[in-house]
Amino acid sequence: MSRTPSLSPLRPPRIAAVVALVLGLFMAVPGSAAGTPVHGVHYVALGDSSAAASGVPDTVDARCMRSNHNYPSIVARRLHVVSFKDVTCDGARTETVFAEQLRAVTRGTNLVTLSIGGNDVGFSRIVAKCTALGTFDSNGSPCQVSYGSSGSGGSDELQGRLAAAEPKVVKLLRAIHRRAPRARVFLVGYLRLVPVDHRGCRPREMFGNGDLAYLGTFENAVNRMLAQAARRGHAVFVNNHPASLRHDFCEARNVRWSEALFPTNPALPFHPNARGERAMANAVLAAVRR
Repeated sequence: MSRTPSLSPLRPPRIAAVVALVLGLFMAVPGSAAGTPVHGVHYVALGDSSAAASGVPDTVDARCMRSNHNYPSIVARRLHVVSFKDVTCDGARTETVFAEQLRAVTRGTNLVTLSIGGNDVGFSRIVAKCTALGTFDSNGSPCQVSYGSSGSGGSDELQGRLAAAEPKVVKLLRAIHRRAPRARVFLVGYLRLVPVDHRGCRPREMFGNGDLAYLGTFENAVNRMLAQAARRGHAVFVNNHPASLRHDFCEARNVRWSEALFPTNPALPFHPNARGERAMANAVLAAVRR
């Protein structure tokens, strides 16, 4: 059983309130150079595999591993949007969004969600490397040592990656605003993966015991970087860390929102499952209400 209550689905009256609020915010938004008014919500979803829900049934775009049960699809259905463009894609980086996704945003777009940053810092390679090293050193901190961290708060390679990623995210957010000047833009943060008590769950994951704390610290740093980027890029940051506190990859199958190395719910390793996507959708809807 979960140690804290999960996000519950919005009840119908609350859904109606969300729709009414959003419609009120987005009525008569300029939709073209000619000033044609746009009514209702015109939603574009941008981002990486956490937004595409790669591995979660049902896949509707094989190239991008995009699911029709990802959080953008849930948000679109609950808001009864007028138009919906979902261009989220597995492996996307900020450069990918600029090159392949940003064109979906137009002057008529008035709601944008973006999930990005994980691939810019190389998160998938990080967990792969930490898994390989931890397999042969279960009680140590081989990954932390490999990335040059002294463990005393000094700088290491991963902190440098975060510093390099933040301006890229800010630049992307500002580009979205230029393409859709009246859009509400939400930068959606990642779910917590690592248990807050840093206790592992071998063989579901194979990190060194000391590296769980190191990875947890890195997760928190990614979250802070995204929050700062949202402020600088004039976006609303949707912080998914607090709600996912007791839904990490070591929790029971019917409680966790993310999977570990060997998923038992349909999802890619170290990615959100369907329950996690629903939780992120609830968080976005709550942010829209605010």
